[in-house]
Amino acid sequence: MNFGGLLSIARSGLAASQAQISTTSQNVTNAQTPGYSRQRVLLVPNYPERLPQGTFGTGVLVDGVERMRNELLDAGFRRDTQSAAFNEERRDALQAVENVLGEPSETGLASSLEQFWSSWSDLSTNPDSSAARGVVRQRGAQVAAQLNAYGNQIADAQTVARTRLLETAERVNALSAQVADINARIVAAEAAGNDAPDMRDQRDLKADELASLIGGNAYPQANGSVSITVGGDTIVDGANFKTVRVQSLVSDPTKLGIALGALPAGGGATETMYQIGGQLSGALDAYNNVYPTALSQLDGVASALVAATNTVHRNGFIGATAAGDFFDASRTTARTIRLDGTIVANVQNVAASGIANESGDNAVALALSRLRDATTTVNGQTASISEGYRTVVSGIATSVNSASGTATAARTLATQSDTRRESIKGVSIDEEMVNLMKYQQSYAAAAKLIAVVDELSLTLLGMVR
Repeated sequence: MNFGGLLSIARSGLAASQAQISTTSQNVTNAQTPGYSRQRVLLVPNYPERLPQGTFGTGVLVDGVERMRNELLDAGFRRDTQSAAFNEERRDALQAVENVLGEPSETGLASSLEQFWSSWSDLSTNPDSSAARGVVRQRGAQVAAQLNAYGNQIADAQTVARTRLLETAERVNALSAQVADINARIVAAEAAGNDAPDMRDQRDLKADELASLIGGNAYPQANGSVSITVGGDTIVDGANFKTVRVQSLVSDPTKLGIALGALPAGGGATETMYQIGGQLSGALDAYNNVYPTALSQLDGVASALVAATNTVHRNGFIGATAAGDFFDASRTTARTIRLDGTIVANVQNVAASGIANESGDNAVALALSRLRDATTTVNGQTASISEGYRTVVSGIATSVNSASGTATAARTLATQSDTRRESIKGVSIDEEMVNLMKYQQSYAAAAKLIAVVDELSLTLLGMVR
């Protein structure tokens, strides 16, 4: 091998070391960059030179830059992340309901119901008292106002959930469009023989967020692109993507579902399109199930209260006239319950007597005070009204505890998955510094080889002269 061949080997060593130093610098600089994957230079021996004396190496080639990723770990992370996002969204919705009720509390509905029953008991001991009637009316109005407030707050939370659904769907569409665009750029770059590790990192970061928002996973394709599927449907395929829309369900317009791509006949989402995951699925569950169920249960309490109170109150008398309703019989939901107009207009319309023209009789007031413990039907169960409400509160508390435990466990799994993934893709500054020292030594050795070849050349020239 001549001096030119030796110089070529040395130059290839310099180029390889420069590439390694450059890549190490890139790793160190992006150690804290979200989504960045550690890179390493792929080196292969150059084609050997065959001479009569034998076969001699001709140096080293830089074969490309490799991202340190593991597709199985990526898939596991996305699976665990979407589960955590769903369970956290559901937990937050249940906690919102629990916070609305705020039980146990001295100012909660349970306490107000107790005060309502007690006010009837007080009236029964002094059935001719206008002041006692005023307290009954005030306590009844307080119970109605609290049910109104609870119902409206839960309905407002459901409205917020709908807004969150729409915003999340918009974000999903934006991410899908970005992944499709990056797919096209990666395919073009790699078809031209260029590496695209940074673009792949950007795409994977967006695929991670998509998994958290709507579930699914990314599947690598031979041309360098990825396809992303959700619930058996592909939302990103190469440079193409499907839009996600929040629509009323065909089977139940009061509920929402997710429509992918073109809408079916009728313009609504079908049940099969509901098969998504992540935050969007949790928000759907909150809108379709958590809030309506809580509101329905409060409506059950309000309805039972109106029916039981009015049934007894109508047995009473105001002088010689039969008493009417205490609560407005046409308003039996938590959001609409209110005192009957006759009670609001005149406190004397609060009945205490069960006998006409018997001013000292307390039969109706006493019977109403006993509704504290009397059983009726509340949300399909036989219980007193107060008991029925406590069942609602305890049921929500149980659901919150269960959802919190599930959400914590799911987030722990997601964190563990991220840790495993980071052990492959993450940058260790200490490791990079050790590598940098090795590459510096390799560079110095290649430079030394050039100096040696130069010195040998000068020696040979001197001998010729």
